Amino acid sequence: MEAQADIKRTRGFGGPLLMIGLIVGAVVAAVWGNIWKSELKIEDVRVDGNTMVTDKEILSLANISKDQKLYSVDLLAAQKRIMQVAFIKSVAVNREAPNRITITVTERVPIAAVVLDRIAFLDADGVVLPPAHSDNVFDLPVLTGAFQSREFIPGKQIARSDVKEALGILVTAQQLSDELYRQISEVHTETGKDVMLYTAESGVPVVFGRGDVGAKLVKFDAFWKEIVLHRGAHELAYIDLRFEDQVIVRWNYDTEEVQTRS
Repeated sequence: MEAQADIKRTRGFGGPLLMIGLIVGAVVAAVWGNIWKSELKIEDVRVDGNTMVTDKEILSLANISKDQKLYSVDLLAAQKRIMQVAFIKSVAVNREAPNRITITVTERVPIAAVVLDRIAFLDADGVVLPPAHSDNVFDLPVLTGAFQSREFIPGKQIARSDVKEALGILVTAQQLSDELYRQISEVHTETGKDVMLYTAESGVPVVFGRGDVGAKLVKFDAFWKEIVLHRGAHELAYIDLRFEDQVIVRWNYDTEEVQTRS
């Protein structure tokens, strides 16, 4: 009986002792892990996703040096510094143990150029971008009109409704197809007047008017592919898209306008 009692007492102590051991082990592991993390140093800072902004500029703004302690870096502060660049739409700065920081950027991509006393670029959101300072050369549609330089502030979203309308035409064209977007070389807008497009091939004037952007672009694209590509853009005097379900055109050698159904 006494032996059985001793066994029970031993078993009774076994549970608490095991729990204490596990707790002590966990604490030791955590302390050791923190010590290990605190000693990790940065050996590599990698930049991904950039084409407009150079690695050098991003790294300079991030201000993260090699041999710096990995877990001493203020990631949020580095992100805020990088976001000072107008071409940067978003950025994520992350640690990758044991020795790397990765900086992943999403850039604002220019979709149109505006020629003032300088060249400004606009992205699809209407944010004004400064002249590109990379090796990229942009072949972009141009927005023209009675614009003032003071209205185009780098890093700010354009407020003018007519510029937004013109930009919306290019955004919609690009969404429909890159080929259609590339066919537009200029969008001209003036208050109280019809929006005018000019084609990349032969600079054909296109009276676009206002509203129904998607329908007009689809109609223009179909007419261009079905008629113009076969006859030649150089023979076109102008195209008028303002009328529902039809395209009105004048050829250089015609005496009358011709209506075509879309």
